[in-house]
Amino acid sequence: MLFRSGLRRLESLGCIVEPARLPVDLARVWDAWLVWRHHAIAGSLGAVAADPTRAELMKPELRWEIERGRALTVTDLTRAARVRTEFHTAMVELFSRFDAVVLPTAQTWPFDRSLHWPDHVADRSMDTYHRWMETTIYATFAGLPAASVPVGFSAADTAPGVPAGLPMGMQLIGPPRADLDVLALAHAYERTIGDLAVGHA
Repeated sequence: MLFRSGLRRLESLGCIVEPARLPVDLARVWDAWLVWRHHAIAGSLGAVAADPTRAELMKPELRWEIERGRALTVTDLTRAARVRTEFHTAMVELFSRFDAVVLPTAQTWPFDRSLHWPDHVADRSMDTYHRWMETTIYATFAGLPAASVPVGFSAADTAPGVPAGLPMGMQLIGPPRADLDVLALAHAYERTIGDLAVGHA
């Protein structure tokens, strides 16, 4: 697995890599993130969507976001804010033991542009049009600095229907206001990936 190869590169730098468990319900985090996203989209584009002529030009997913945002209540927003605070606190507590948290940057390989969006990842059905990129929400929703670094490319035998040469990466997430430390770790990691540039210029 390419993600594990990225972890081994970190170990080659002297990092100690250990699994970490976050004591939060990620389903609740996802639901809270959706509330915040619906609210933000409705706030920024709701007025545009109020014009029927312009609303017709919007893709269905955007109209869905706006409709969901308009239906939110103060209770919905308050509940989501509590979950976000709990999630932020849990993430920050990880950094009492770890210098960085490392996650994959994607749940699926890059897909053909003719595909509207992946409705399945492995055997799991995607219940919204952005669920396939769920792993990218955590750093932002917790308000933490992050950088994405490459881990490699798919091989010819990676998975059925996946062509060789597709890129994959991982996220390096740091504690609050540790942007410089995250960039320093990413820079050190990038010194280990010269082999990835061969044949992929």
